[in-house]
Amino acid sequence: MKEIDLAQKNLIYKVITGSNAYGTYTKESDMDYSGIFIPAEDYVIGLYKCDQVNLGTKNHSLNRKNTKDDIDYSVYSLTKFIHLAIGNNPNIIELFFMPENCILYKHPIMEKLLNNYKLFISKKAFHTFTGYAYAQRKKLENMTGRTELVAKYGYDTKFASHLIRLLYEGWQILVEGKITLPLTNNNLILDIKKGRYDLNRVLNEADSLEAQINIAYSTTNLQHSADIVNINKLQKSMLKKWWGYEK
Repeated sequence: MKEIDLAQKNLIYKVITGSNAYGTYTKESDMDYSGIFIPAEDYVIGLYKCDQVNLGTKNHSLNRKNTKDDIDYSVYSLTKFIHLAIGNNPNIIELFFMPENCILYKHPIMEKLLNNYKLFISKKAFHTFTGYAYAQRKKLENMTGRTELVAKYGYDTKFASHLIRLLYEGWQILVEGKITLPLTNNNLILDIKKGRYDLNRVLNEADSLEAQINIAYSTTNLQHSADIVNINKLQKSMLKKWWGYEK
């Protein structure tokens, strides 16, 4: 309870994520939220630890898939978020580019982080986005996933939609240095999610995107890795301001 109170009291960002942000929501979709909070000093320079808090309706230790009635809501400490953003974690990088209608709360201090997203975006995105996509593809090829979807369509259409989404997002980052939300190819992803493509067509689409992302990686002007020096300054500045050491 102490960690929950800490996250809620010090919240600086809350957004709707997942299919609502991508533009691929269906009546079967659950609700996804993400947030960022700034911990008290004891949790950064002291001995206490609180990197992430689950405020959703489902205990993550339960071995079951989300239903449409579930709410998935993870809140990250600023330091944890920055660490994951440096690594270009796909679920984290998206939070820099949320559309206004998906932003439920944004403290003014959050602008400092959002305005400096270019410090984080790097060629590392190629490896993380294609890595996450590869995991989805292996599940498809091994015919694993939600039994009801496999029975109905011959494969897990949700895994397939994630595969195409991740490859497209990775490509867009390498080419444009950002992600556009809702996704510009959301209709394609939604069609896949609804089972309107057979598996071979999905995999052919993935092959095409993989070829494009490989070319984008070889030609991108993005920095090789995140700008650690300036991110370090940014994190210290935000923490000092929140704790009252800077005006």
